Amino acid sequence: MNSVIKYPNMTEKAMDDLDFQNKLQFVVAGDASKPEIADAVSEQFDVTVVDVTTQVQPDGEKKAYVKLSEDDEAEDVASRIGVF
Repeated sequence: MNSVIKYPNMTEKAMDDLDFQNKLQFVVAGDASKPEIADAVSEQFDVTVVDVTTQVQPDGEKKAYVKLSEDDEAEDVASRIGVF
């Protein structure tokens, strides 16, 4: 992906977020800030990011929950990056 985004995170919860809340989940660099994550997703996938929420897991990985604008479909982006 790039230095901020490591890889998409696709779990059952991530699929629910994708379908019902227009959100994508990514595992990101531990030192990445929310604005950096939003910029990286916007640039890489040509979408408008509305909100970014992050969570550091007990194993040290950082997950980012990225909400897209109503004009962009999370399912389309997920399909383009090959998660399903």
